[in-house]
Amino acid sequence: PHPSLDFPSSQHLANCHLFPREFSIVTTLKVSLVAPKVRSEVRVSVGLEKTCSSSVRGQLWFNPVRRALYLCDGTLWVPMLQESQRLDYVLEQQVLSTSSETYDMEVFSVQGLGLMAAMAHRSPSLGSAIYLWRDGGFHLYQKISTHGALSWRHFTMGKKIFLVVSNSRESTGKEETVEKDELSVIYRWNKKTQRFVHYQALQTHCARDWEAFRIQGHTYLAVANHRQGNTNHTIDSVVYKWDRGTQLFEPHQALRTSGAYDWEAFTVGPYHFLAVANAFDGQTTHVDSVIYVWVDGSFRLFQTIKTFCATDWEMFQIGSRVFLVVANGHQLHGNGPGRYAINSTIYELDMSSQLFLRFQDIVTYSAVDWEFFTVGEESYLVVANSFDGESHSLNSIIYRWQGYEGFVPIHRLPTIGCSDWEFFTSGEESYLIYSSATAPLSKVFRLKTH
Repeated sequence: PHPSLDFPSSQHLANCHLFPREFSIVTTLKVSLVAPKVRSEVRVSVGLEKTCSSSVRGQLWFNPVRRALYLCDGTLWVPMLQESQRLDYVLEQQVLSTSSETYDMEVFSVQGLGLMAAMAHRSPSLGSAIYLWRDGGFHLYQKISTHGALSWRHFTMGKKIFLVVSNSRESTGKEETVEKDELSVIYRWNKKTQRFVHYQALQTHCARDWEAFRIQGHTYLAVANHRQGNTNHTIDSVVYKWDRGTQLFEPHQALRTSGAYDWEAFTVGPYHFLAVANAFDGQTTHVDSVIYVWVDGSFRLFQTIKTFCATDWEMFQIGSRVFLVVANGHQLHGNGPGRYAINSTIYELDMSSQLFLRFQDIVTYSAVDWEFFTVGEESYLVVANSFDGESHSLNSIIYRWQGYEGFVPIHRLPTIGCSDWEFFTSGEESYLIYSSATAPLSKVFRLKTH
């Protein structure tokens, strides 16, 4: 090699014990067949932060904290050598006091402000709230009037930012319960006021979840209608389509569901899928949950899977493998006793049979949510265990992917009435936050890696 490219690292990094004594750098030089002698010089900078620009293009930067070597491409630092991160342990970062119990959270980002969390609070009088991430914690940013909110979903259309909330009942102002048409509401981000404002109301029935997705350039919203009245659980859930003319969401397709709790939209190659978690048909929790596939402008039946009070579907991929995991809540039939310690199941898409097949059973306790996340090259699942038949104070568990062994438990986190998990990152740190359906608090955990 050219002398300028052949050097021991210790000459440049004499005081850095984190860097290897020797390393190799492979460079590609494009030269003409007849060219004057060119002397190349590669410089390695060491530090916690360094700006990549056209003036330092082709130069190297070593970050001793991340133990990583980067190459500047003129705009961004491109990793060349990087130590693989792995979850080591979990630290409590924040105990967030909320106005009431929380059924669901949605963590998202708004350009210019940063991370936000919309929380679906139970109290109809106090409403729900949006929190802003600042200085390592969430702080109240905006209150929004909701009525028994059960979930939030964030989505965008171009530069437009929206939130949609599932309201379970309109406030009547009376002590007795009066069934009315329930309105769930879409809010749009106002850049001038820096607040979410009312945009459109849609009739729903004890809506448990909203899912936003795009197919062939069009935006859709699917609502999981749980029940109509107190007893009718087998009703239509609705897929809405954005109408570019009216600038509103209009009904596109009705799908029959049984106590629908959650929608999960995902794609595999060119195919678009929508899975519903059916929880209860009025008699039993042992009902079929359904996976639909998009064909010729609408969803058609793809596969049914037996579930037990299914409350959540989570799709994830590891390499080229496609998985779906269901959270099973409890087994109940008629007036018989309920069982809360039951299996939740991971299914894998089998390309030969073109079906999702059972891959792994995991014992859960009235599970209501799964969250998939990655740290470095490692893959993880965390489950929200909510009730064991006697207590809401349970361990929710983090599982790590270990190939042939599937997912194995590695961390047990004490939770109270855990209703939802969300994973997010801020700067170089990774976090998990959970909400409680039985206590007015949420907790943020920081994930320490090694």
